[in-house]
Amino acid sequence: MVDLQAVRSGKLKHLAGADLEDEDLSHANLSGVNLSGANLVGADLRGAKLSGARLDGANLIGCQLSNTDLRANLLGANLMQADLTEADLRGSNLRGSNLMQASLSRTSLSGAFLSGANLMGVNLQNVDLRGADLRGANLSNANLHGANLTQADLQGAMLSGANLEEADLREANFAGANLTSANLLCADLEGANLTGTNLSDCCVVGTVLAAA
Repeated sequence: MVDLQAVRSGKLKHLAGADLEDEDLSHANLSGVNLSGANLVGADLRGAKLSGARLDGANLIGCQLSNTDLRANLLGANLMQADLTEADLRGSNLRGSNLMQASLSRTSLSGAFLSGANLMGVNLQNVDLRGADLRGANLSNANLHGANLTQADLQGAMLSGANLEEADLREANFAGANLTSANLLCADLEGANLTGTNLSDCCVVGTVLAAA
C-alpha cells in the first residue's frame, strides 16, 4: 500500500508504476516526483504541483487536473477524457500522448512538445499554443477557433476538417500538413510556411494568406 500522506507531502519521490487509481491527491506537492508508468485513472489532482515530475507512460484517463502545474514529462501519457481546464502545460513534453476527449479550456500549451500527439476532435478553442511543436500531430476535426498558434511547428500535421476560424497562425510552419476541408474563415496566416500544404476544399473567406 502506498502511504498517501507521504505522497501528498512530496516526501516520496519514486512512485514509478504506483497504483493510485481514484485517489485524492488534490493540491498535493508532487514536484519532481517520478510517476512514470503510474496508474492515475480517475485520480483527483486538482491544484496539484507537478512541475518537473515524470509522468511518461502514465495512465491518466479521466484524471482531474484542472488548475494543475503540469510543466512535466508526459511522454506517451494517456490523458484521454482528462480534465485539464486552466492547467499549466507550458513547455511540457507531451510527445505521443493521447488527449482525445480531454477538456483543455483555458489551458496554456505555449512552447509545449506535442509531436505525434493524438488531439483528434479535441476542443482547443482560444487555447495558447504559441511556439508549440505539433509536428505529425493528429488534429483532425479539432476545434481551434481563435487559438493562438503563432510560430507553431505543424509540419506534417493532420488538420483535415479542423476549425481554425479566427485563429492566429502567423509565422506557423504548415509544411506538408493536411488541411483538407479545414475552416480557415478569417484566420491570419501572414508569414506562414505553406510549402506542400494540402488546402483542398478549405474555407478561406476573409483569410489572410500572405504566406512566406
